[in-house]
Amino acid sequence: MSEDSKVESSTQSVSVAQESTTIAQTLSSTNDDGVKVTAQQTEVITDKITTVETTSSSGQSWVTETKEKFVSFVSKIFPTSLKIDSSVIRAFDKLEDKAKEALNDQARYPELQWDASVRCSIDICDEEKQFVRERKEFVRDKFAKYIGVDVNDIHVDDIPIIGFGGSGGGFRAMIATTGYVYSLQKSGLYDCGTYFGGVSGSCWNLAAQYTSIISEQDNPLEALIDHFKKRLDHHIANPHAVIKSFTATTSPEQAVELVFGGLAQKKQAKLNTGIIDVYGALLAARLLLADDPVNQTKDFKLSEQKRYLKDGKNPMPIYTALHHSRPWKDFLKPEEAAQVPNYEEVLKEHRILKDHYQWFEFTPFEIGCDELPAFIPSWAFGRRFEFRKSIDRVPEQNFGLEIGVFGAAPCAPIIIDIRQIEHVLPEGWLKETWQKSYDGVMEDIGEQREWKFEGHHAIPEANNHNFFYHLDPPPYKLGTANSPILHFIDAGASNDLPLYPLTHPGRKVDIIMGFDSSSQIIEHSFFDGEQGIFTARRGINSTKRDDLSSKYLEVYDYEPNGNAQDGYTPPMTHPATFLYLPFLPNDKVDPTFVPSTAKFCAFNNFTYTSEQIDLIVKLAQQNWSEVESTVKNIIKGVWEKKRAARLGQTL
Repeated sequence: MSEDSKVESSTQSVSVAQESTTIAQTLSSTNDDGVKVTAQQTEVITDKITTVETTSSSGQSWVTETKEKFVSFVSKIFPTSLKIDSSVIRAFDKLEDKAKEALNDQARYPELQWDASVRCSIDICDEEKQFVRERKEFVRDKFAKYIGVDVNDIHVDDIPIIGFGGSGGGFRAMIATTGYVYSLQKSGLYDCGTYFGGVSGSCWNLAAQYTSIISEQDNPLEALIDHFKKRLDHHIANPHAVIKSFTATTSPEQAVELVFGGLAQKKQAKLNTGIIDVYGALLAARLLLADDPVNQTKDFKLSEQKRYLKDGKNPMPIYTALHHSRPWKDFLKPEEAAQVPNYEEVLKEHRILKDHYQWFEFTPFEIGCDELPAFIPSWAFGRRFEFRKSIDRVPEQNFGLEIGVFGAAPCAPIIIDIRQIEHVLPEGWLKETWQKSYDGVMEDIGEQREWKFEGHHAIPEANNHNFFYHLDPPPYKLGTANSPILHFIDAGASNDLPLYPLTHPGRKVDIIMGFDSSSQIIEHSFFDGEQGIFTARRGINSTKRDDLSSKYLEVYDYEPNGNAQDGYTPPMTHPATFLYLPFLPNDKVDPTFVPSTAKFCAFNNFTYTSEQIDLIVKLAQQNWSEVESTVKNIIKGVWEKKRAARLGQTL
């Protein structure tokens, strides 16, 4: 058990109905006419007499108001174009009741008929193995066309397994990654990929792409760019934009239930909700909701993305998040500790261990961590587990809540904020003084206290049931497996690219293409630092090919050395070629546009114009065009090497 799960913060125990109806009260914004909207102006009072338990400075609840007073109030304050449709109000009113009804809806949630177990294996699951076989058959013709050989010369075993990886960086990364893969599609390479992993903002790209809104279009990537132009014109926390997005649908009631129903379901699953859950719901309203949401239930379930992988017709998405393992917070209950010889001494030794990040992957097939190793079916996430078995049956967690977790950068430990401060400080006296002062303070307090200070999370993470709780029978060992609650944060706190899941020992990826649209690319030392940590943890010797590298492409050969140095992460077992594509400025597009520092590209900006989206996409396309031929030669070379190995030849 950890101290985080011993006592959950009372600030996260707000009822779902209160959270849903008071989102606007907690977020400051302007309406469509540029009028400042205050918390009092955005209270939502429903058809029924509903208590909106917004707490005043005195700690008391606001007086309950009737719908009639609310309508009168809105009529005086807002123009007709901004009045809230009564159907949206009724939808919020019915939200919790509808969520309760859905808990037993086996047609909508067939997983309610199934029990789940934890798979403890470093290998990939059988469903993924089948997908890889089908994907190779599906891309055979396309791969032959891409490298310019006759299809009869292509044996499926020789086709390289290619994994694309998009970086973190908020909506900037979401759009830039789209620009890159759209360019790859035009060149024929995207259709040859097997995996598509994401970190933070790039996960949002995947989330939108693998919906019925996008995947069922004739050209999904082109449709995705148009989708962003249509949906990113308002901030995700603008209350009027949120409500208008519901009103504009054919079924506001269904739209509200899809977006915010996950909050109610989480409550029913005996989990407290918090700010990251609401954040995820708001992202879902902006990115996942269709004009006609009536048949969108599957778009809000990660496991249902399998329908777009059938017969290997698309790359498999891999979403990522981290669990921050902090040994100094671990302990055993008294009755558990009694079974451990010399428990106090064991606890003392355990608590001086350094913290580390555990990488978790979320795919349409499974959710889990290769470090443990422990995986569960994606449809079982949200359940309680113990001793490798589910102990209840609840619906699969709403995917909107999960995309909040994938992008939960605000929950990162304090050290990330400190490094961000260092990142923005100008070179010279000020930066040097800051670094010396900080290092001096940390030296004074000692290494153990430094770890605890830097590892603190100022904003609480979302609560989730720990599916590997009591993974093994007693006597229990100290660690995350003895905490019933599992917390996740944005994977960008560890690495801005999804290199860990793409080097999963069971995947045997041959080529990794990393599109880095993070803010840190402005200084190559950040990339070098993350690479050094990653390759040491995975047991990789990394060699740069200077003859092939350029400003917009760096090429690295990854060779496994079998020596994963942190003692947690399983070592890489299959060699790979890593193609690193930094999203750098290009004078051929706009010499003044530096995406890592442009104000409108800030990671916390959630509003983009069509012109800004076009600029980002154009830059990605231009940068790709300058390395396209080099990449093709590298990929063909990997194919030739695999072919020669199968035939027992040497190149």
